[in-house]
Amino acid sequence: MKLLHTSDWHLGARLGRHDRHIDHQEALRGLLKLAEEQEPDLVLHTGDLFDASRPPYVSLSLGITALQRLASLAPTVVLCGNHDSPALFRVLDQLAGAMQPRRLWFVSQPQVLEISGVANMPVAIASVPFVPPSAIADFASDEVTKFAGKYADGIRVINERLLTKAQAATGARGVVLYAAHLHVDGARPGKSERRITVGEDYATHVQGLQRASYCAFGHIHDPQLLPGGIANGRYAGSLIPLDFGESCQTKQAVVVEIADDVQVHTCDLPSGRPLTPFEGTLAELEHRAEDGALNNCILKARVESDEPVPDLADRLAARSPECAVFELVNVVAGAGVRPIDAPKLDADQELSESALFGEWLTNAAPANAKTAPAKEVMGLFSDALTAVQNSTQPSLGLQELEDKSQRVLDQLSQSGAS
Repeated sequence: MKLLHTSDWHLGARLGRHDRHIDHQEALRGLLKLAEEQEPDLVLHTGDLFDASRPPYVSLSLGITALQRLASLAPTVVLCGNHDSPALFRVLDQLAGAMQPRRLWFVSQPQVLEISGVANMPVAIASVPFVPPSAIADFASDEVTKFAGKYADGIRVINERLLTKAQAATGARGVVLYAAHLHVDGARPGKSERRITVGEDYATHVQGLQRASYCAFGHIHDPQLLPGGIANGRYAGSLIPLDFGESCQTKQAVVVEIADDVQVHTCDLPSGRPLTPFEGTLAELEHRAEDGALNNCILKARVESDEPVPDLADRLAARSPECAVFELVNVVAGAGVRPIDAPKLDADQELSESALFGEWLTNAAPANAKTAPAKEVMGLFSDALTAVQNSTQPSLGLQELEDKSQRVLDQLSQSGAS
C-alpha cells in the first residue's frame, strides 16, 4: 500500500498584517498535484488543520475543499491538533459520516480507526490527536482517580492500548499505522510552535511505537525523522513557512510505500511567497530590490545608515512595488548611545515644559520627527503651550497664513468691483 502523510496546514494563519491565504492556496495546489501523481491508497493529516479554533470562513472553505479533493483520491484521515477545535472536528466528522461510501474522517480523541478497502488488506490506525494535560487521565485510565503518572506516562499507556487493539484488528496480514499530534523528546522544534506545548511537560517517547509499520507525526513544523531510531516515522512539518524562524526550511509531504519492507520518501512542495530576511545598508537593499527582485516575497529588513532615511519605504517600493513588507526598520548608527545633554539644576529645580520637550526632541524623538527644523518645531510647541496656559486656541503658525489669505481675497474682491 502507499500512504501520503501531510500535516500542520494552519489555514487562516497571518504573519503580522499579511494574510497567508494565497500562500496556502499555492501549497495546496502542489500537494494535490502530488497526490494525483502518486495515487496513494490512504492520506493521513496529523493535525493543526486550522490555525485557530474558530477559523475564518474562507479558511474553513479552503480546508474542506482540499480535503474533499484528497478524499476523492483516497480515504483521508485528519487528526485534531492543539490549534484545532475538538467540537468543530466532531461536527465535521458527523457531516463526513453522512456520505456513503465514507472517505473522510476527523479524529478528535484517541481511538483505533479501521479503514476497509485499502489496497485489499486490513488497515488499522492507532490515532492520538493532541491531548491536553487536563484530559490525559480521562484517556489513560478507566478510573481517573487511579492515574497518577506524568503526561508521557499517560501517552505511553494510550499508545500500548491502541496498538494492541490495532494489531488484533488487522491480524498477521494487515497493516498497523500510528498517527499522532505530539511532541517527542529529542525532536527539533522550529520557532512557530506554541512553546508551552513543545516543552518538557509535553515531551513523549517513541518506545513501543516500533509495533507500527509507519508512525506519522504532526506538531513540529520542521520536517524530520523521529528521534531515537527506534520507530520508523517522520514529522511531515508545516505546509508553509509560518514565520521567519521557518524561512530556510523546505516544506514537504511524505510518501510511504509498505510492502515486504517500508520505503519512506519526502517530496518538496511549493510554499507560497518566500519569507526574506535582510540586514545591510540602504545601497545593498536598493540593489537587492532592483527591477522587482523582491516582488512577491514577504520582507523583514533592518537597514543600517549613519543618518535617518525618511523615505525608506518609498525607495523600496520604487524598485519592488509588489514586495509585502512585514518589517522595515532603519537602524541609525549611534542613535541609541547618544548622551543626553541636560542642563544642570539645583536640587529643588525642575525643567520647564519647553526644556523637557527640547531634550526629548534632541535625544529621544523618532527619526521622522527629527527631519523637521528644530527651531520651527520648538516655536510651534511654545505657541501651543502658551495657548493652553491662557485657555485660548493656539494658532500653530496658521494666523499668518490666514492673514495672507484674507489680503489676497480682499485684492481679488477689489479687482472684481473695478
